[in-house]
Amino acid sequence: MLQLANHTPFAASIAVLPNAQGIDTLYVIVKGTATLQPTIALAEEQVPVTMADEYYGDPVHTSLKACSEMHLGKPGTDVLLVGQAWAAEGQPVTESFVSVKVAERSKHIRVVGDRVWKGGRGCSSPDPFMSIPLTWERTFGGIFIEGDHASGEQRNPAGCGFLGDRKPAEFADQLAPNLIDPRESFDRLGDEATPVCFAPIAPSWLPRRTFAGTYDNNWQTKRAPYLPDDFNARFFHCAVPELCFDRYLQGGEPIEVHGASANGPLLFNLPAPRLAIDIMVAGSNEQPPANLETLLIEPDANRICFTWRAALPCDRKALKVEKVTVNLAGARSRA
Repeated sequence: MLQLANHTPFAASIAVLPNAQGIDTLYVIVKGTATLQPTIALAEEQVPVTMADEYYGDPVHTSLKACSEMHLGKPGTDVLLVGQAWAAEGQPVTESFVSVKVAERSKHIRVVGDRVWKGGRGCSSPDPFMSIPLTWERTFGGIFIEGDHASGEQRNPAGCGFLGDRKPAEFADQLAPNLIDPRESFDRLGDEATPVCFAPIAPSWLPRRTFAGTYDNNWQTKRAPYLPDDFNARFFHCAVPELCFDRYLQGGEPIEVHGASANGPLLFNLPAPRLAIDIMVAGSNEQPPANLETLLIEPDANRICFTWRAALPCDRKALKVEKVTVNLAGARSRA
């Protein structure tokens, strides 16, 4: 019987799934949780591996709360931030900015207080706020369904402010977007705007679904149930493009988060724990590398989560995998 021996303080799980080429592959997923303040330190409570996508409500109308970590692997590291925009110095404001910078990549969002659309195309002045959720529901987007006709912002069907074929009067007293691209000034209903957020992107939204591949008659007759030939592993990336790395972060990279914590800026270097994965297959020991695929920053929960993945194609030896051992690097003697 396959055994998982996890000698780290982190959560771990395993799965055998066909990879993009249809080869049975053993995946080892390890998820570590650390506190952010007063210092980066191992958290007493370790967040478990997320087994399936979790939404805030109906997946058609709400955004993704947490991404499944049971998949075939990302070609680089995603950086996500889930939380709120906080007013600086504990005083209500009508506008603020939130920024996330990791290594050479960064993203900035302008945050304005609650506004409502007036009878025409304009909106009211922003209300003062102490905090505003950093969710896709709070930025430009939306979907409109009438009979068999549907239209919407395919980058963010859960958002607000998408006019489409409707009349501006139908939006009277509805909330306008709080999260705005700093390069734009979205204060007029019907204007084009860019959805902005730091939270995960759902698999059915753009740009993720463009990487899912083609599921047509050719796929049904030649490839099903495996992934189509034009499937791209970038589909598993759920971070916004600005914070989606085409390489794996190695540790030591500087991280700055401004405007997303009631306690002020978060400034630290990415911790660099190293994992050692040993897989015993038919009496032979394999040691696939563990890559950091997801970095999730949650200031309100005072934690940061790291998700690593190791993959070993097993094909016909999948049933001969005997034991998976997870250690911190330098502790392989415990295998």
